[in-house]
Amino acid sequence: MKNRSIIRSEINNYYRAKVISWLASHIKDKRDVPEDFPTHLYLGAPTKDEEVLENKDAFLSFCAEWNTHLPAGHIEFIDKSYDELGTVKVPIHLVFDTPDELATWAGHLVEYHSAVRCLDLIAQEVPELIDSALNVISSLANLAWIDFERMVAVSKWFCEHRDSECLIRQIPIRGVDTRWFELHSHLLLDFLRDYLELNPYRKDLLQLGLTPPPSLVRMVVFDQDLRAKIGGMRLFATSIQEMEQLKIRPDRVVFIDNLPTAVALPDLKGTIGIITPLNHIREACAISWVGNAHCQYLGSIDLKSFAILHNLRLYLPNIESVLMDEQTLLSNQDLWTNDDLSAFDSAPVALNQSETHLYRCLIDGVYGDRVRLDLERLPLALIATALGCSDEQYLNDANLGNLALNNMLGVTSGTSIDGAAPYNSLSSVHTTVTKSQPLNEVATPGTITKAQPNGDFKPAAKAEAKDDGSKLEKQA
Repeated sequence: MKNRSIIRSEINNYYRAKVISWLASHIKDKRDVPEDFPTHLYLGAPTKDEEVLENKDAFLSFCAEWNTHLPAGHIEFIDKSYDELGTVKVPIHLVFDTPDELATWAGHLVEYHSAVRCLDLIAQEVPELIDSALNVISSLANLAWIDFERMVAVSKWFCEHRDSECLIRQIPIRGVDTRWFELHSHLLLDFLRDYLELNPYRKDLLQLGLTPPPSLVRMVVFDQDLRAKIGGMRLFATSIQEMEQLKIRPDRVVFIDNLPTAVALPDLKGTIGIITPLNHIREACAISWVGNAHCQYLGSIDLKSFAILHNLRLYLPNIESVLMDEQTLLSNQDLWTNDDLSAFDSAPVALNQSETHLYRCLIDGVYGDRVRLDLERLPLALIATALGCSDEQYLNDANLGNLALNNMLGVTSGTSIDGAAPYNSLSSVHTTVTKSQPLNEVATPGTITKAQPNGDFKPAAKAEAKDDGSKLEKQA
């Protein structure tokens, strides 16, 4: 014997299983009442007199409950006589004549009416999307009506303007902007996916034929002669597409992660700084004047910066890292902070041997727990000198900074805090990868190495590097 709570749960499940077919019948077959109505739900009345007599109180309570007012539908009764109870009106079925009555019991009447209203508008405006609408009708019906009208208008526009190559801002529908697309793009793609044959694994709006807004890249022109070719600008931003059109041919391009550091640096002959465009590294590296220049990367000493260096080196195999070495890290312990980035199990494969060693040491906590040396915390004079600045002021500031650090940490003259030779000229020997590396290879200083099965990195040959005009031959 089912009480109202039990039957309501069953009705709710029945509604969810049948509602799409009812809506399809309404919109496609133009039926006000689907063919499976009236619907009869059995209430579980006992069929044997012995069961009634064994549970008299429960039976009478069951009959009384279903004899009271109903929110919708009606009860089919039969009159049955029992020796001990007399004649009793026994409820047999709860009967619904329309989907509205059943939806009322299920608690979905408003939702059902909203779905019908939505489908009526879609059938009027874009009938070709009826099948798609039935697949996502629950989400469509939950939209505010004004947003649903916009959804229909936008969908109709995309069906009529495939491959429009428009910006979102150019879609001529009132109330539709980039914020609206941010909120509703997922539902829009689901709605249009079947009809427009969209890729089910893509979640971007570009597959609708839109053009993304231009990605701006910030640059600092450190050379006065180069600035003269672009109107005297030192700091500016331009799109990736327009970068190629710049009439400049720098000798050196330095990718810099930190804008305040880049802006604060002094002029450097023949040099342009690019604030690393993390989401458009491949496109920036493909610029002809970037690829033809001597490229360097100036980042923090942390896991993220080494990952960025890896990505840059995939497209610019000869790019050098600047001040991303163990000596710089250990010589500036007072500037360390903590790295909150999760580590990978292995180093990015485009790093050279010394970079890979430092990356592994950071992961393994050799220097401490999650050690990080932020680029912006390094003395500006140290960075400027490492980039080749010959200004006496920066050279003096850099040397004074080193002396002050050694005195503060109690290091005697002639040694650094890790016992190695201190910076004399504050310039370092940079290693270069000589060609693009596949993902299973790692570069060593001046040569190419392959990753060994046990995780060690074996150099393929000796390398030569130049420092202050002299050749140093070293076995990696």
